[in-house]
Amino acid sequence: MAFGLLLAFTISAVLDPFGRLRLSEGDQIGFIEERPVMVSRALNPQFNSAIIGNSSSMPLMPASLSASTGQRFVSLSISGTAAPASIATMSFFLAQHPDTKMIVAALLPETWCGADFQEHRPFPYWLYSSMSRYLIGLAGETSFKLFKTISSNRRAVKADGYQPWIAIDGYHPFIGPFVHYDIDTVRAILSGNARPEKSSNSTGRFPAIQRLVDVVGRSSPAFFVLVWTPRYVSYTPRPGSDADKTDRDCKSTLVPTFLGT
Repeated sequence: MAFGLLLAFTISAVLDPFGRLRLSEGDQIGFIEERPVMVSRALNPQFNSAIIGNSSSMPLMPASLSASTGQRFVSLSISGTAAPASIATMSFFLAQHPDTKMIVAALLPETWCGADFQEHRPFPYWLYSSMSRYLIGLAGETSFKLFKTISSNRRAVKADGYQPWIAIDGYHPFIGPFVHYDIDTVRAILSGNARPEKSSNSTGRFPAIQRLVDVVGRSSPAFFVLVWTPRYVSYTPRPGSDADKTDRDCKSTLVPTFLGT
């Protein structure tokens, strides 16, 4: 049994389904789900700059940023993620690219201004960690289901006309709750919400922002661009409300750190 488990793990490592060991090229990673695919994109040595965020930053096109800055951007936007996953992804990219030139971090108040520092959906931190933790995680994930997924992905990659859903530079469309509706229907659904008035964090502390400050403050040649991504008006706090005060307090905590005031 021990020999069988060791053999299964060895086969998993050699197949390199996530690209962590760099035995597989990024375009050979056939996963549809963003979380495992983005590891191979973050490892790609052709990129020296990255977009970090969730679905709110997915419209940012790395090719456009590359053309306007002269750097080589990859999008590591992963839908449905919060601040902990973004920081893990950012830290992983910086660790793999000591010559990182630029990081565009897209911040959404709903996920960065909360009272806690938690990822509310499952995220494979072991994929975006040290090599030892990755190998331990891979051992735990080795299963018949993983082999079946790898086999299915390899067949898909070899098919004529195959195009990865997530491009090599990480760009991909958002598949969200409104994708099958026309724009007028989407606008009507969004407009049906009342603008927030009650604060979702009255503590005055923003742990996710502090973690971001800690990462940015580490020694790195990278130039950081922090962007508060726009929200539809019905998701924007009503002016003068407690929610508006929390929103402003959260954003203002970044000013002394990054503007030197």
